[in-house]
Amino acid sequence: MKKLFTRLFTMSALLLAAASTVSAQDAVPSAAYDGPRFPGGPDSLRTFVYRSTRLAAPASDRQLVAQFELKGGQQPQNFKLLPPPRPFKAPLIKAGTAALGPLQAKMPNWAPGTPDPKATAEPKIFLPLDVSRPLASLPYAYADTNPVFPDAVALVPVSQTLSALDYSSHSLQHYIQRSTRYPAAALRQGQQGVVYAYFEVAETGAIEHTEIVGTAGDALDNEVLRALKTLPAATKPAMLQGRPVRVFYVVPLTFKMMMRGGA
Repeated sequence: MKKLFTRLFTMSALLLAAASTVSAQDAVPSAAYDGPRFPGGPDSLRTFVYRSTRLAAPASDRQLVAQFELKGGQQPQNFKLLPPPRPFKAPLIKAGTAALGPLQAKMPNWAPGTPDPKATAEPKIFLPLDVSRPLASLPYAYADTNPVFPDAVALVPVSQTLSALDYSSHSLQHYIQRSTRYPAAALRQGQQGVVYAYFEVAETGAIEHTEIVGTAGDALDNEVLRALKTLPAATKPAMLQGRPVRVFYVVPLTFKMMMRGGA
C-alpha cells in the first residue's frame, strides 16, 4: 500500500524587490540592495511599467504580475503572466496579455547584480501590472537600501539559524517556509505547485497589501496568506535617495507531494 509523503520547499529565485543575495545564514546581512538594476534606477522602472500598463490595459481593481528572466543577469527573456487566483474574468487576462507586449518589446537590458553562488537558474524578475493606483502611490521594485527587520530574538521560534530577517531572497523564503505547513485540505484535493505571494513594506515599515498573485489552489493560497501574517514589521524602511519609500515583494513558494511505495 502506498503512503503519501509531503515535502514543502521553496525555489531559489531572485526577488526583484528583495534585498541582497546573501544567504540566510550570514551573520551580518547587508542592508544595501545589490540585485539587478534597471537603467535610470527604480523611479524610471516604476514609470516605465506604469505607462506601459496604462496604455494597454483598462482600469481594474485587481493586479496581475508579470515574470521574466534575465539571461546572463542582464538580457530580459521568457515573459509571462502569473496565474491569478479564481474567480477572475477573461478581460483581466486579456488586458494583462496586452500590457505584457509593450513591456517585452521595450524592456532594456539591466545592469547585473552581485552573482548568487547558489543560483542554478537565471534571475527571475517580478513586476506588478497595477492600473488601479496613481503612479505616486505605487511601490518601488527596489531601493538603495532594503528594509531592516528585528534580529534573531523575534525569530527564534521559527528558525535558530537566522541572525536577522534581511529580506534577501534566501532569508525571506526560508522564513516563510518555516512558517508554512502543507494543509490537510490541499492534500485531500491533490493541490500542489507554486504559490506566489505579494506584499508591500510601507514607508513606516508596516507589512501591507498581502495577497496571492499566482495560485496553486485555494487551500495552499490560504496557508501562505496565514504565514505572511507572521512577518514582523521592519524597524527601518527601504531608503531611496535618503528618504523612506514603499517597496513590494513577490515570493514564490513551491508545494510538492511526493509518492513513495511502502508495505
